[in-house]
Amino acid sequence: MTRDRRDVLRLLGAAGLATVVAPVPRVAALAAESSAEGVSTDQTAVVIVDPYNDFLSTDGLAWRLLKLVAERNDLVSHLLRLVAAARTSGTRIAFAPHHRYREGSFSDRKYLTPSQYQQVGSEAFAEGRFGGEFRDGLAPIAGDIVASEHTSSSGFTETDLHDQLAAAGTSHLLVAGCISNTCVEATVRSAVDLGYHVSVVTDATAAFSPADHELAIRTTLPLIAHRMVSTADAVEELLRAS
Repeated sequence: MTRDRRDVLRLLGAAGLATVVAPVPRVAALAAESSAEGVSTDQTAVVIVDPYNDFLSTDGLAWRLLKLVAERNDLVSHLLRLVAAARTSGTRIAFAPHHRYREGSFSDRKYLTPSQYQQVGSEAFAEGRFGGEFRDGLAPIAGDIVASEHTSSSGFTETDLHDQLAAAGTSHLLVAGCISNTCVEATVRSAVDLGYHVSVVTDATAAFSPADHELAIRTTLPLIAHRMVSTADAVEELLRAS
């Protein structure tokens, strides 16, 4: 155990909360054991959150913000591998796209969130422009699920993603995309609340800073999702299941 973790546990212990944090590795292990029960590809969906050019292409508006963590994680390559494995194995792929900027976006909202203000100011993911298009290799094809656009963070809130997944008999999700501590985290929270078994593909997501990404991947998401897996493990599981 690292010194930092010992210090955190000591502080939490003083507040009577250490027992909440300490069992997490065992909880994760139990979830991994339960997920190894032979779930078929028909029951599984790979959910890709916000794979837009503005995030994932070098000419994208937000690439310079995402670049450091994205390159450290080899994000684009891992997303491409994950999608390719899903297609090879016949696993369902679902896209959870963010709201595309349009003239008058959010004019019907009384209270805008910080991300909505930023989108209006930057015109990120603009409809009909390069930034609002799916990145090459990460675009839907016939047979994929494409949810209606989410206007805040969760790919499920006020969209038809759950309806489409449920109609297809989906029970298990592998979630990846952008960004770790906002839309990915919110989508995972909603999915768990809706009763899905959720795995987060840790190196197929990124955030605007290493600190934000690490907090999401190492602290927040492990307390929400059932499993945290690498792209290599996720790809192996998809191909083995097929």
